Amino acid sequence: MKIIILRSSFQNDGFVRNEYAELIQRLEDECNAEINIIGDENVETVCTPSLQKMLPDAFMIATGGVENLFKRIWSSIDVETMCSPSRQKTVTMIADGRNNSLAAALEILTYLGNIGVEGKVLHGTNDEIVSAIVETVCTPSLQGRIGLFGQPSDWLIASGVDRDYLRQRYGIETIDIDLQRLIDGIKTIAPTEAEKVAQAMVKRAKAVKEPTSTDMLEAAKAYLAIKRICQEEHLDAMTIRCFDIVKACGTTSCLALALLNDEGIVAGCEGDMQTLMSMYLAKRLCGEAAFMANPSNLTDETSMLAHCTIPLSMCDETVVRSHFESGIGVAIQGLLPLTDYTLLKWGGPKLNRYFVTEARAIEAPYSNHFCRTQITLNVNLKPYLLQHSIGNHHVIIRGRHADEIRQFMLANGVSEGIAE
Repeated sequence: MKIIILRSSFQNDGFVRNEYAELIQRLEDECNAEINIIGDENVETVCTPSLQKMLPDAFMIATGGVENLFKRIWSSIDVETMCSPSRQKTVTMIADGRNNSLAAALEILTYLGNIGVEGKVLHGTNDEIVSAIVETVCTPSLQGRIGLFGQPSDWLIASGVDRDYLRQRYGIETIDIDLQRLIDGIKTIAPTEAEKVAQAMVKRAKAVKEPTSTDMLEAAKAYLAIKRICQEEHLDAMTIRCFDIVKACGTTSCLALALLNDEGIVAGCEGDMQTLMSMYLAKRLCGEAAFMANPSNLTDETSMLAHCTIPLSMCDETVVRSHFESGIGVAIQGLLPLTDYTLLKWGGPKLNRYFVTEARAIEAPYSNHFCRTQITLNVNLKPYLLQHSIGNHHVIIRGRHADEIRQFMLANGVSEGIAE
């Protein structure tokens, strides 16, 4: 999480770190907070385009006299975007009262109210402030905007989500994007722009097998066209009916999804909304990009999963391949490190059930009988998958995150395992 500490020009960073040493240390240790101290002389360092898209998790008011400093920072924020119905976010301030901090926080709170923005002040002892931060700020908001590029694939007969429920329960807005808009957009991408993306991918990869230079160029155009629509629509996540793009454009979206996930836009395949929500939760709750995959080969001791796209950041190395089912375009064969992972699926039309387990990768195999990226985990998923599976696709996250996922689900009344 990110916390910006505001101080007046009468004090310096050293004063703040000394005065609030214990609280700052606890925020860093217990909340994994990234702290930035800002005064009038360095305010421009935070007034960047990135702030327009994502507010800090909290402002800590260290002294009085910072009201106009806050206003300067706020003026750099895209208020219309940040305060749209899909992105409503409470501005959280910390003020323990010392050095006129509470007085300044209350003035800022009133200013926010006057412009129609919700705010709140966390006030009290260090224990009370840290507890409040953990309870209210460290619990991620899922509010955002998701784009559905076309309808779910025809074979996904049990992977939809009640979109009204998503909006009402989690503040997630979903919008439909006509695939023709994307198809037309691909045609407008300049070859020189796409060539830069293609060359960068070739340079990054260990090898390029089936795809030609033309294949690489067309896949790069698809990436740039999808990205442009995501930016135009202010999307936090998207999923696409990808096989229609294969048929219409002779290319795939596998490269696009890999790159978008690395860039922070959660991107899933086949219009599978339940799996996209699993990926979205992984990003918002755990801070991790996720590998969306098909369970493909199960034994009593291991489970192998595979798919044709994966965030490149999850891989030790990548090979550029063609798409497995069609033999067309560009797909990603990623070599995943043999480390700890979390397997997750959040599903049901109203996201009322989930499955999560932790495992270790024991092999990153390759077989021509499965999708390009493959990973074998040391976990027996047969009892769950063959009798009670929540759909086909599941997501794999690097690291052990089962406890925090269970805490989130418990807080939101989601049942683990079989739906009643």
